[in-house]
Amino acid sequence: MSVKEMWKFCLFQAKGYRILPVILVLGMLSGASVVYINSFLYAKILDVLLEEKYRQAATFVVILVVTVMIVSLISKAAEQIFSHYAEPSEEETKKRTAKKAFSMEYEEIEKQETIQKFRRVRQAERGHGGISEQCMEIYKYFTCCTEVVFASGFVVLLLLQSDWEKESIFRFLISTGVMIAGFVFVLWLGDKVSERIGKETVITMHANEKSNALFDYLIDLIVSEQFAQDIRLFQLKEYLINKFQGDVIKKCMELFQRRAKVSGRGNGAVAFALQILAGITYVYIAIKAIAGSVSAGEVLMYAGAIITMMNSIREMMGAHIEIDYANEYLKSYEEFIHLPNMHYVGTLPIEKRDDNQYELEFDHVSFCYPGTETYILKDVSLKFKVGETMALVGMNGAGKTTLIKLLLRFYEPSEGKITLNGIEIGKYDYEEYIKIFAVVFQDFRLYHFPLDENIAGSEKVDEKRVWKVIRQVGLEERVKKMKDGIHTLLYHETGDGEALSGGEAQKVAIARALYKDAPFVILDEPTAALDPVAESEIYENFNELINGKTAIYISHRMSSCKFCDRIVVLEEGTVAESGNHQTLMEKKGKYFALYEAQAQYYVKKKAEGGESEIL
Repeated sequence: MSVKEMWKFCLFQAKGYRILPVILVLGMLSGASVVYINSFLYAKILDVLLEEKYRQAATFVVILVVTVMIVSLISKAAEQIFSHYAEPSEEETKKRTAKKAFSMEYEEIEKQETIQKFRRVRQAERGHGGISEQCMEIYKYFTCCTEVVFASGFVVLLLLQSDWEKESIFRFLISTGVMIAGFVFVLWLGDKVSERIGKETVITMHANEKSNALFDYLIDLIVSEQFAQDIRLFQLKEYLINKFQGDVIKKCMELFQRRAKVSGRGNGAVAFALQILAGITYVYIAIKAIAGSVSAGEVLMYAGAIITMMNSIREMMGAHIEIDYANEYLKSYEEFIHLPNMHYVGTLPIEKRDDNQYELEFDHVSFCYPGTETYILKDVSLKFKVGETMALVGMNGAGKTTLIKLLLRFYEPSEGKITLNGIEIGKYDYEEYIKIFAVVFQDFRLYHFPLDENIAGSEKVDEKRVWKVIRQVGLEERVKKMKDGIHTLLYHETGDGEALSGGEAQKVAIARALYKDAPFVILDEPTAALDPVAESEIYENFNELINGKTAIYISHRMSSCKFCDRIVVLEEGTVAESGNHQTLMEKKGKYFALYEAQAQYYVKKKAEGGESEIL
C-alpha cells in the first residue's frame, strides 16, 4: 500500500475528512516556511547591521517577530485541527473492527487465521500503527517533503548567484551538476534506506507476534486469581520466569538487535552522504562569498537552509519508516474487514406468540466441520415439542453440543435442514431468531461488569426481575452480603470488584438465562460446578424455573435426566435411542448401559442381604 493509498484510507476513516486536505496543505506550508523565513530575515538583518543601517535592521526585526509568530500560530493551529479530526477515527476504526467481528460467521471466528489477523490489528495499534498515528505521520512526512523542496529552492538561488565576470560558464555547469547530482543521490539513498528499514521493521513485527502473544498470556497468568494457587502449589515461579526470559525477552532482543543493525548501517550511510554533501555545499558557499557573489548574511541563510534540509531528510526517512509500519496495520485491518460476513442473515420476522407455540425440527441433518470430512452428525431427524423438557445424553464427541450450535445458527448443516414452524431457520432475521433462545453453555463467561448488567446483558436493568431470578437460583443471601448488592462489580479486571466461586458463577449464568425469558431454554451441563445440595435444589425447582418453556438439557450426570419428559441418546453422531427414563431403562439399551456404568459409583452394596442402597 502506497502513501497515496494510505492517505485515501485516512481520509475515509477520519471524521470531517473534507477539510483535512486543506488543513494539511496549510499546515505543511506554514510549518516548512518558518525556518526559512527565519533564515532569510536573519540574513537581511545581518547585512544591514554590517552596513550600519540600524533603523532598517529594527524594521526587519519587527517583521521577523510578527511574521514568525503568525506563521507559527497557523502551523500549530493546523496541526491541532488535523489531530482533532484524526483522533476520532481511531475509535471509529475500533468500532468497525468490533462490528465486523459480530457480523462474521461463528465458524470464521474460530479459525486460527482469523484470530491471527485480529491479533495483528491489535498489535499494530500498540506499535503506533493506529489510524490517528498514521494521519499524523503523513502530516509529518508531507511537511518534511515541503521543507526539502524549500531547501532545494534556496540551493537553486545559491547556484544562480554568480558573478559572470569572474566565473566561467563551464565551472558553473560543473558545480551545478555536482550539487544537483549530490542532492538527487542523497534523496534516493534516503528513500531506499527507509524502505529497507521499514521492511525489516515489518519482518521484526511478524516474527515477534508469537512472543507478544506469549508475553500477554504470561502477564495475565501472573496476576490471575484463577492460576495463583497452582503457581504456588506446583512451584511454577522459576518455570514461568524462565519462559518469560527465554521465550520472550531473549527472542525479542535477537529480533530487535537484527533490526538495529540494519537501521544503524542504513542511517549511518545516509548521515555520511549528507555530511559529504553538506561539506561540498559549504565549500561552494565559501567560494561564492570569497568571490563576492553572496553577502555575509546570505552565507548564514544558505548554511541554515542546508542544515534544515539535512534534518528534514532525516525526519522524512523516519516518517517513511513509520508509514511502512502503518501500512502493515492497514493490510491487516483490510484483510480482517474483508473477511466474509454471515452467508445469509435472513429477513423474515419471528411471530410474537404469548403461548410460545414454536416448533423446531431437525430434518435429516448431517454436519461436518469446515475443512474436515468427518461427519459429527449423521442423518439426524428430531422434533422439539412445545413445552417439553428434553435431555441430550451420550459419550464425549457424540455431537450433543454441535447439535445445539447448529440450532443456534453458529453453523449451517452440511446436509438436511432445520426448521422453525415449518420454515428453514436461515430465512429468519438472525437477531430476532436468536432472541427466542436462552442458553447456558458449559464454558460460559461472566463479564467484569456489575452483577445486574451481567444478568440483564444491558445497562438498562429491570431490578425487580433481577432480584426474582437471583432468588430462583438461590443467590439472594449471597448478593445481599455484597457491598453494592446487585450493582456490585464482578472480579478485579476493571476495578475493585468481588470474585465469585465456580458454583456461584454458574448460578449467575442460569439467572441470566432465566432473565431473558425466552421460549426455548438450553442448558449445557448447567450444574457441573454446583454442590450436591444446590444441584438438588435446582432440579427440584426446574419445572418452576423454566415455567412451561421448551427446555433442552445436556448432561453427563445420568441421574439428573430422570425429570425430563424425553431423553435422546446420541451415539457417533446419530440418534441411538429416544424415550423417557422408565422406557429406556426397560429397553436396556445404550441409555441403560450409560446409567448403570455411572450409577455404580453412587451405589453401596450391603454386606449381606443383596440389596443396594443409593448413596
